[in-house]
Amino acid sequence: MSRPPPGARVSSPVRYDPALDRPPKPTLKTDLVINVDLPYTAYKINSPTGEFGLLPALRRPGYNTTGKEVDILVNAYPILKWPTKPVYQYEINVVQGRILADDRRVHRKVWHSSERKAKLPDAIFDGFKIAWSLTDYKDFNEVILDIKGGVTRPLETQHDEGFAPESFRLSLRRNRKIDLSVINAWLEGKHDTDEHVLEAFNFLDHLLRSWPNDKYVGIKRSYFFDKLSEEDENRFTMDLCNMGCSVMRGIYQAIRPSPKGLMLNVDVSHAVFFSRISLMGIMRGLYELRDPQQLMALLKPVADGYGGFKESPSFIAINKRIKGLRVMPNYDGCPFKEKGFMIDNMLNANPREYLLDIQDRATGEVERISVEKYFLKKYNVYLRYPMMPLIKMTKKNCIYPAEFLVIKGLQRYRYKLNEDQTAQMIKFCATKPSKRLADIRECKSLLQHDNDPVLRMYGMQIGTSMLKVKARILPNPELRFGANGKHNPGTSGRWDLRGKKFYTPNSQPLKSWGVGFFTGKRNAINHDQTLRFIDNLMKIYAGHGGQVVTRPQVAELNEDIGHAMKKLYDQTQMKFKQLPQLLVIIVPNKDSFVYLRIKKSCDCRFGVPSQVLQAGHCINNRPQYISNVLMKVNAKLGGTTARAQSRLQDTTLRPQSMIVGADVTHPMIGVWTPSLAAMTVSADQFGSRYMGACECNGDRVEIIHEGNVSFLLEPLIREWVTTIGQGRPPKNIYYFRDGVSHSEFSKVLEEAKHIKLVVAKVCNTTLFEGKMTVVIANKRHHLRAFPNPSDQGSADRNGNPLPGTLIERDVTSPHDWDFLLYAHIALQGTSRPVHYHVILDEMKHKPHELENMIYDHSYQYIRSTTSVSIHPAIYYAHLIAARARHHEDVAASSGPQSGPTVKMTNPKPKDRPATPKLLPIQGSDNRLALRMWYI
Repeated sequence: MSRPPPGARVSSPVRYDPALDRPPKPTLKTDLVINVDLPYTAYKINSPTGEFGLLPALRRPGYNTTGKEVDILVNAYPILKWPTKPVYQYEINVVQGRILADDRRVHRKVWHSSERKAKLPDAIFDGFKIAWSLTDYKDFNEVILDIKGGVTRPLETQHDEGFAPESFRLSLRRNRKIDLSVINAWLEGKHDTDEHVLEAFNFLDHLLRSWPNDKYVGIKRSYFFDKLSEEDENRFTMDLCNMGCSVMRGIYQAIRPSPKGLMLNVDVSHAVFFSRISLMGIMRGLYELRDPQQLMALLKPVADGYGGFKESPSFIAINKRIKGLRVMPNYDGCPFKEKGFMIDNMLNANPREYLLDIQDRATGEVERISVEKYFLKKYNVYLRYPMMPLIKMTKKNCIYPAEFLVIKGLQRYRYKLNEDQTAQMIKFCATKPSKRLADIRECKSLLQHDNDPVLRMYGMQIGTSMLKVKARILPNPELRFGANGKHNPGTSGRWDLRGKKFYTPNSQPLKSWGVGFFTGKRNAINHDQTLRFIDNLMKIYAGHGGQVVTRPQVAELNEDIGHAMKKLYDQTQMKFKQLPQLLVIIVPNKDSFVYLRIKKSCDCRFGVPSQVLQAGHCINNRPQYISNVLMKVNAKLGGTTARAQSRLQDTTLRPQSMIVGADVTHPMIGVWTPSLAAMTVSADQFGSRYMGACECNGDRVEIIHEGNVSFLLEPLIREWVTTIGQGRPPKNIYYFRDGVSHSEFSKVLEEAKHIKLVVAKVCNTTLFEGKMTVVIANKRHHLRAFPNPSDQGSADRNGNPLPGTLIERDVTSPHDWDFLLYAHIALQGTSRPVHYHVILDEMKHKPHELENMIYDHSYQYIRSTTSVSIHPAIYYAHLIAARARHHEDVAASSGPQSGPTVKMTNPKPKDRPATPKLLPIQGSDNRLALRMWYI
């Protein structure tokens, strides 16, 4: 879709059509680094000429001086020395026979050969096409290598019968000379960010990886242990529900620039791998089977309806899961016990029926026997499961019975975990700060930087002491409640609602509302229990200031979800002679598909706010649970839980300011749903309530398309201008964006430009004349802080930093305005700060004005009695995207399209539309789409 010229009027909003603007397929980039905190090039938003030119990165305006200063440890180590000599970069070419090899396995095999090591002893390798060396090989002679048995056999393996050696030619072509001295100049601000700086950091990144990649299994910047003792196996790995996968603890390290030079970020890393068990164990784990006989029954062919047979659905699902796995045979007398094979597919034939033609070398006679008899005759091995399908390998004419195969090495498990597996993984990964700190120090010692021969060769030296930095604990806001109620949470980050009234109750008295409860299932609530719960709910809501004038219509539900919702809606409307204001539905369990259908009906069919409750909690009827529910109910009915009042005069939201938040969520691998772009707009003067909308954003497209920005924001901004602005446009816009990498910062400013165009259109002006501040929030990083245990005023009871802990020195960017902020209390494990980057600030904030305001707003999350980790505008965008997954235009008979019930083997729907859309939210009478429907 073409973009409008700057200052042009934007046509009526249209939904983003990904078919018209698909991003190009990613290409291999072996000489760029993106995981380094470098300045970026951004687009200027306003220009007198109407043009959008380039501008340098936003510089830090100073440091925050509010609050209390504390010392804190950060999991980073200083890099005392790094190479300054010129380094030469080469492109690697490997010729296999007469063909230029384009297989990573071939390149790795050739590179790790003894011939290459003798010829290029100081070279390091990126894993595919690029190498670096201190030596300038002007006239490099090609190395001819003979690799026995092809690329899938170890180099040390002797020549075996049937495997002819292959010849490879390795050649280098010098690309460029890299000047590493630019790093010092760049850190001192004497050199701009250009390709020379990026090339230098890219080389340092691969230099750091070179030796660990030879010792461990490397996944980007994380390293995992391929071989462990039995004791370490229990410490570093945990099986997840005996379902064929295990979580493993590893090591993470990455170079980061800082105001004091370069530092090395070291942390614990976690990843899920296929368990190193038998292949049949993996196959059983997919369906949670314990008996191999059950597995064989699932894999048996089924009738095709034409007198023949075809593969069963379970056969297709398991075949998809195991395809591409590396396995090795293991049975008595096996000549290839250490050899790895890659699975091509599962054959719809078993060892008892599949026949082989075996030629006797002495007589030349050919005998036709089954696979079962072949193993009995040649190896004296009996098959325990002769009716299991055979496994075909990618190697030509190579098949094995499934029971003889075991998983080889560490192989990533890239599928979605179920709820039980996720709970086990969280329990394994969530460690207390003291344990996390000890693990990080162990990771540092395991990396053995002092003994790293590659670092020593190139002259890199890494310190042994973790960095101690100066942090500040910002002053917390005061909470305001209704009836002039106040509360100072201090540094606890939490409070309760006992004896407190909501800051604003529901905007209209609750008169037309219904409560439905499902029966006929285990743990279901009965009619009397429902009435007792309603009595308590009404009493506690009145205590919090809520206005309820009638008892609800109560309905017993035992129909299908769609019919049940219509029944409750109709009965409520009939009783009160007006459209329902609220529907409360009590369900017996956590069935996510039931929840999905309830919300889809209420949001997109009837346009009524809804609240889904679990029967067990309603039966217990505890006041604290009811108060938590009422925070959501009150918000959906137009109320506000609390307001955070800053204790500093200049850190409040500026007058006539609008807050916009945005997030794009992507589906799990194997789930065929589109990416969703969600945007929020503040709905009051102090940024507590938010309107929001969501729409499909293409397949895994992170940047929100301009058509979507217009479609999502135009009705929300029009509502803001009408209500909050009293007909006037906003003077200031704060744009909080989540989950964007450094390489896409400039594209976020394109989003900001589109927001300004939408505001200009809504206000019927040519250009938006106000000011804008753009802040990007990122939680996907490995920086962690550890307070001094002896300093009681800097840590909570678990040893995590207190809410309000701000880190903006020593471990942040040397040039940009960024900071790390702890705004919440961690319920378990080691808390993680949010890394904020301010990439545009036309309002010219002082550091404390913006940083303290962000911290204050974390106390205004409307459905919680705790501060939250990230700015609520972003948090609400998360909730909107999660709810909007239920709004896909898919019939209920198709089953769930996302969530824990969707199998990772779910095939791509044949009738999936090229440009999927979400169903619109109904409710023109109660303006549901402009309220907090997503809470």
